[in-house]
Amino acid sequence: MDRRAAFSLLLVLLVVAAGTVFVLDREAQRRAIAAEETRLQTELAASECVTTYGTSATVSDESASVVGRSLDGWTVRVSHPYWYSTNRSHADASSESVYVVGVESVRYVGGESVGPTC
Repeated sequence: MDRRAAFSLLLVLLVVAAGTVFVLDREAQRRAIAAEETRLQTELAASECVTTYGTSATVSDESASVVGRSLDGWTVRVSHPYWYSTNRSHADASSESVYVVGVESVRYVGGESVGPTC
């Protein structure tokens, strides 16, 4: 194979690899957002003083960004809107959390607690 053909093949492989990383990043972001929505619903439902709640956009939209990649998976920072009402107040907020998304798992790493302190 001459140098020009080898260089062309290398460029094609790099483009394919970049596209694959983009697709995998998007899937990791999607799975982390879904996990954060579930976490929000679980925590708000468990709060004794919350009367109604939701995870629809109010003050912000959901977002996710891949902040690292390792053998464990993709580290994804997620922000997700939520709202809740108690007998005394109503709040619109947005969560900030970090997840590690593996091939077959999504693990919550940390973030702020949500909902009111009853």
